[in-house]
Amino acid sequence: MGKSFVAPQAYPNATIKHAPSGSVITVRSQNGTMYHRLQEDGFIVDYPIRYQVGGGMQGSTFLVQVKDYLFESPLSWYNGFGWDVSPGYESKTVLDFDRGVVKACLYCHATGARFDDPDGRHLVSKNVQPITCERCHGAIDEHLRHPTSSNIVNPAKLSGPARDSVCEQCHLEGTIRVLNPGKDWTDYHAGAIAENFFSTYILVGNSKPEVPLASEVEQLAQSHCAQATQGKLWCGTCHNPHSAPQPRAQEIRAICTSCHQQLSPSAHPAGLQECTSCHMPTTTKVTISHASHTDHRILRYAAEGIEPPQEQRLLVWREPPEQFRQRNFGLAELSLSAVDNHDLWQDGVDLLLALKPEELNKDPEAMSELEDYSFRTGDIANALNFGRRSVELNPRSAAAALTFARVLETSGATGQAEEQFLRAINLDPSLKEAYGRLAMHYMDQQRSQDARNILDRYLQWNSNEIVVHQMKRDVLAQQQNAAPQK
Repeated sequence: MGKSFVAPQAYPNATIKHAPSGSVITVRSQNGTMYHRLQEDGFIVDYPIRYQVGGGMQGSTFLVQVKDYLFESPLSWYNGFGWDVSPGYESKTVLDFDRGVVKACLYCHATGARFDDPDGRHLVSKNVQPITCERCHGAIDEHLRHPTSSNIVNPAKLSGPARDSVCEQCHLEGTIRVLNPGKDWTDYHAGAIAENFFSTYILVGNSKPEVPLASEVEQLAQSHCAQATQGKLWCGTCHNPHSAPQPRAQEIRAICTSCHQQLSPSAHPAGLQECTSCHMPTTTKVTISHASHTDHRILRYAAEGIEPPQEQRLLVWREPPEQFRQRNFGLAELSLSAVDNHDLWQDGVDLLLALKPEELNKDPEAMSELEDYSFRTGDIANALNFGRRSVELNPRSAAAALTFARVLETSGATGQAEEQFLRAINLDPSLKEAYGRLAMHYMDQQRSQDARNILDRYLQWNSNEIVVHQMKRDVLAQQQNAAPQK
């Protein structure tokens, strides 16, 4: 965890070609600084790498910093493979350094990352560190002054959800996570139950063959070993966060045989020194290329892992407090994929609309999700109502302004839409989508000079954006084609 967020380490220089976009990415180090250079469509951008993210188990990804905003590089390092495009970029036809890194992303990788906007994008911290002791042991100031066992949290001495939450805060990703009303990711502290701050939901019945990379906690809960011990077998049984295992195979075998003292001779030939290759096999069929996953279901036989098809449904990992259950579940269902899971949306809508009006009308997250649902399903009248309330409840959110601008534009209220696009840009100058959509809005109104001006405004903020350069080139071409011939 001490390596989760650090300055870039030494990696080999390389040149990577990405066929779908026709781009070339070059990695080089100069005077102790790593640079990622992207050449694409006649444009060249060059960024110094500010941070390296990841504990190094599977590899690392890299962040650049533009003003007070962080963005992910489209190039990552994979252990055992080397350099390749970052997860999610594999089939993109245009690469760019435009994937914003928000508070929810850094929560599990960094300590001291403070943001001052409701969208969690504007970084105000000058000293961001990797995961520190406080993440698992709570506040440590008093312990450092007077070290005793009574003024620090020891996860191994906790029980049930309080113990498991220490690991689950980062290692239980689930499908969707929903914050409780008024809570922030950084509100959680070791010794508390995670569901007092946020809820985790898991989509089951998914027929996709790939295994989510961060699904070990869910799998361990399915294992007969964990169930038979009634929770005594937990993450800390096999994983010591304070020291490297030496040697790992013998360590795991000792843990297994502490319970399974009599092994079947026919299935365990003499001289067998390890357990995981049969009972916790590794697969590369994961959602991230070049990565691998250890099956934590602890199966007796590999065939046990084959599950019959199930109807897709969303399950809560552990229920939040009663007053948030309906609200959180509804938000979770509405956050599911529009491509794969939109059949679960209607239930989410019904759950939210069944909330007490005085609760619903004061909930910015609910207003935002209902606006998005109405917009996606073509109900513009309701989208306008929910959107207007969303920006009223969250006046400093650029994301809320941008979504409402799109709804207004679709409704035909072009003047109000322009105001909201500009408000989004003023609230968050890094929000490239707002500039791009406003430029298209201007082009639809045959205001090509205004479109060019708004793109120039973004390029003044960050000149290294290939997509914006491409858009500006297209606008110039349309201006020239529309100009009267002399």
